[in-house]
Amino acid sequence: MKRENLIKGQNTKELPAGYEEFLGVKYVMDPKILEERGRSVEALLLARLPEERRSSTKALPTLKSQIKEIAKTDAKESGFLDPAMPLRELAFRLILKNGNKPTPLNDLHWSLTEDWAHPTHPMAISVYALKRIMDSDIYYGFQQVTDKA
Repeated sequence: MKRENLIKGQNTKELPAGYEEFLGVKYVMDPKILEERGRSVEALLLARLPEERRSSTKALPTLKSQIKEIAKTDAKESGFLDPAMPLRELAFRLILKNGNKPTPLNDLHWSLTEDWAHPTHPMAISVYALKRIMDSDIYYGFQQVTDKA
């Protein structure tokens, strides 16, 4: 099945096991969760940037504008995503690459297991296991959101 059909929810009878159950489940990085845990959102973001870009991104007035700049500029650079990174780090960077917009769990799973998996770094993880990993996070501030009716 084509990925576009998966994202649009078409041909759900052909979805890989577990995908249908999670069609409306999405994740964001919630700055409030990080602040409640005493973590600096700005430091978390800046640590993902090349040294030469840190001062210009830090100078942006809002967190939203910093994330937008990361998605627009830095996420397109080689090295921003690397299959050798830990799974949660990759998920965090994929959410940043999406501008911290609600990112479907199925898209994260697809990216991790298909787009970023390599023979030297296979990502054989089920969508169920990925959901558990996202839900049990205490470092990146992942928050599950669902489609609003």
